[in-house]
Amino acid sequence: MARSEIIAGIDIGTTKVCTLIAEVSEQGKPNILGVGSHPSTGIRKGVVVDIDSTVLAIQESVRQAQKQAGREVSSFYVGVTGEHIASLNSAGRIPVTNPDREITYADVEKVLEAARVIVIPPDRQILHAIPRSYTVDGQGSVKHPAGMSGTRLEVQCHIVTGATTFLQNVRKCVTRAGCQVRELVLEPLATGLSVLLPEEKELGVCLVDIGGGTSDIAVFVDGDIYYSGVLPIGGAHVTSDVAYGLTVALEEAERLKTESGTALLEQVSAEEIILVKQMGRDDMRRLRRMALASIIEPRMQELFELVKEELEKAGCWGKIPAGIVVSGGGSQLVGCAEVAEQATGLAIRIGYPRHVGGIGETLTHPSYATGIGLIHYGAQQFRATLEPTAPPEKSYSSPSGIQKWIAGWLKKIGF
Repeated sequence: MARSEIIAGIDIGTTKVCTLIAEVSEQGKPNILGVGSHPSTGIRKGVVVDIDSTVLAIQESVRQAQKQAGREVSSFYVGVTGEHIASLNSAGRIPVTNPDREITYADVEKVLEAARVIVIPPDRQILHAIPRSYTVDGQGSVKHPAGMSGTRLEVQCHIVTGATTFLQNVRKCVTRAGCQVRELVLEPLATGLSVLLPEEKELGVCLVDIGGGTSDIAVFVDGDIYYSGVLPIGGAHVTSDVAYGLTVALEEAERLKTESGTALLEQVSAEEIILVKQMGRDDMRRLRRMALASIIEPRMQELFELVKEELEKAGCWGKIPAGIVVSGGGSQLVGCAEVAEQATGLAIRIGYPRHVGGIGETLTHPSYATGIGLIHYGAQQFRATLEPTAPPEKSYSSPSGIQKWIAGWLKKIGF
């Protein structure tokens, strides 16, 4: 009998909280059943600054999604980001002690645990330990070593850490909203599952997810994540610049950015006029559109120049021949791809959510990329429990991957 699983994700962003509920088949394609969204005022640059406001936004977002889906969901994959997120690559090595020298899933778990043994400050915790590749007796680029013969097993792992207190605050908000945290998931990791092509990840690609308060960066090489980081600039900074430069309210600045804004001044003619609502007055004033573009362009140039600097500093600049994929709500600003190409000199494309059915087929805006990515992430975990011949879970955010695999296998065969 075909099995399916209900997967739900919560994307807690600076400007909004978005909840998605999906049914995932054995084949792994998510069918979106419900979506909810509510403005967020309790988050700044990916960090909780007002618990009550964040809890309210989560509750309302979940309520909308559950009402549309026609069912209640108790546990959620929750996306996290923020300047406190950091990453590094670590290696682990163990001897294979089985008499027949066959590598088991227990060996895979042990070598991953060895890679997790790193020195981090006491106020930080490991969020993900993602295996990138294995080496068996000096033979590298092994993806799934279980079942192979060897005497020494090594792994290259991508370790993501976060500030313990910040992660605890996210958990606290979700719990107070009446939900359970199934797993905290790095947002660019989820977004990559939603918008990147497998061929891009194999060749080498950089994902830039422009959110409200931050922009997430993730570099994929040889199919797996190689580097991840967060820049403290997002779409809200552009809005703030417009509000300050034109002396208008933030709501009016957001409207102007969305309806008339462009990141490329050369796209605007001197004759174009826009109407601007002044603070404290009902009448509108006329303004050249060039004035708006001259405010937006420098901030967007700065963003992608910082992306380039970050990639160079991380040693990733020569590893992304597939270029940069830009996603998130900020990617929809007119001229975004063009200014990114000018600032970096790389090929640029805008990333849209892919491979979803149901009402998910209508959620093509990049602002839903992370939420849909959380569903894809949950679908991966579900498929891992259905395949007793598959390797343990890909992300190891907790040390229980092999136990979950065994539990899923026993359940499948009837125990």
